[in-house]
Amino acid sequence: MSKHEGIPLAWLAWCAALLPLLTTHTTYLVAANYELVHWCVPYWDSCTSISATGRQLPAKYIFKLGMIPAALLTALLWWALWQWGRSMGVRSTIWMPVLGVVAALCLILYTLALGEVGDGYRLLRRIGVVFAFAFTFIAQVLLTRQTLMISLRQPDFGFGRDYRWMLRVQLVLLSIGMTSVILDGIMGDAYDAIEDAFEWWMALLLNGYFVLVARMLQKTSAVLFVST
Repeated sequence: MSKHEGIPLAWLAWCAALLPLLTTHTTYLVAANYELVHWCVPYWDSCTSISATGRQLPAKYIFKLGMIPAALLTALLWWALWQWGRSMGVRSTIWMPVLGVVAALCLILYTLALGEVGDGYRLLRRIGVVFAFAFTFIAQVLLTRQTLMISLRQPDFGFGRDYRWMLRVQLVLLSIGMTSVILDGIMGDAYDAIEDAFEWWMALLLNGYFVLVARMLQKTSAVLFVST
């Protein structure tokens, strides 16, 4: 199969970026409509967590049917991005796709355990969400570095601008994460009232990062294809 007959890699990145956003917000609207959570703007009001929107039927099914395919697509994207970097002459570390895939698997673990009853499922949810956020962030840091290296080798494609935007998102994410930890230590139990808003913003930025990746890949002819 010719590489030109494959799927544009930018399409895969757009799916990885938009499917989780569409899933979480649709799940929230359905949960609120069924009075499973309060109507509000969770980014400001911190009225509900992302997890709470997908714990009960019918929103539970929407969350699982959306997030599991999104995680699988994201895992595939990480490997494709690593191979793309190699094709651009950059020998980026294998840890980027490895951590990205592990993050995707942790997201699947969290999604499968969401809405199930029992201390074991609660532990699985906590492990899944913490490692999914952490490993995704680290993999994105490594991808940002790869983008910088590509921009130095291919200055005519405008990858330097993409790198700067990726770095900005990373810095904002890091600032939000550090602020969350500091406020948790200072406020104690009172922090619970605003914790959910931090979760929504961090999820938004982690997915928004892939929007930048998709826009960057649109400048290239990179495709995903299978050959034997």
